[in-house]
Amino acid sequence: MRIPSTIMVIAALLLMPGAGSASDYPARRIDIIVPFTAGGNTDTIARLLAKHMESSLKQSVIVVNRPGAGTNIGSALVAHSKPDGYTMLLNAPASFVVNQFIYKSLPYDPDTAFEPACVAARFPNVLVVNPSLGVKSIQELINLAKARPGKIEYAFAGVGASSQLSVAMFAEKAGIDVVGVPYKGTSQYLPDLVAGRVAFTIDNLGPILPFIKAGKLLALGVSSKQSVSLLPGVPPIDMVLKGYELVSWNVLALPARTSPEIVRIIGKQCDRIVHLPTVMATMRSFGAEPVGGTPEQAAEFLKSERPRWEAAIKAAKIPKQ
Repeated sequence: MRIPSTIMVIAALLLMPGAGSASDYPARRIDIIVPFTAGGNTDTIARLLAKHMESSLKQSVIVVNRPGAGTNIGSALVAHSKPDGYTMLLNAPASFVVNQFIYKSLPYDPDTAFEPACVAARFPNVLVVNPSLGVKSIQELINLAKARPGKIEYAFAGVGASSQLSVAMFAEKAGIDVVGVPYKGTSQYLPDLVAGRVAFTIDNLGPILPFIKAGKLLALGVSSKQSVSLLPGVPPIDMVLKGYELVSWNVLALPARTSPEIVRIIGKQCDRIVHLPTVMATMRSFGAEPVGGTPEQAAEFLKSERPRWEAAIKAAKIPKQ
């Protein structure tokens, strides 16, 4: 997939020098750019942050959805915005660590375009199968796939999506040959997965949880090394495939050259908000785990995640677009 040339135009128009001052910050509306359509996990967390930031900072905080080009449209908009603290990005691994390994060129440098402020949340993925497949454990799924190489299909939500990379890493560690079926998002493949037209997936828990609760999908494992409270009795995949771990997340970031004082203000706001009891309860209700922390911790986190996701992309054998 080629990145639309309009992204470059947006970037050029938005590129402005100079960092804003923290002395009177914030003095006007703040925009949180979400590079996805409304309604998903990232959008939901952005709206939680916006609501509580608005109350605390005494300024309007608006969530602006800018989906497209594998999150590159929204990410480029923020990367090339004036670094004054009034435009920020909340995104999953795509723009920070994944897209550089998928696209031949990007309209921003993921290593230098952003000032990370806070890791807002982590999203353990869940391995689910259609009950008609007849397996009830991770090992049974592996055994079946080995007995039927190239015959079992899994759903994934687009090139480079967490669901594609999670299954690719699973298949590599398990030594199995399974066939990926691409869709344009989780909501697009769920009807086929529930109907048994595809056999399994490993994807964010939030949208899949209602189908697990209804007995329409069977949860076999989680992608984190710890169990998930919403899925009692469901083991980490790591218990069967040692070293397996691939957890999605959201990082809140500002454009590079934003003043450290402003980055720290936003980081403290994010850390405070995700630890509010009501926010923690809301996030955990759809499978997100609050994280928080400082800008320095967020920067170190991104560095540590890069090799993990690069390995998953190599396992998926995704050619550069």
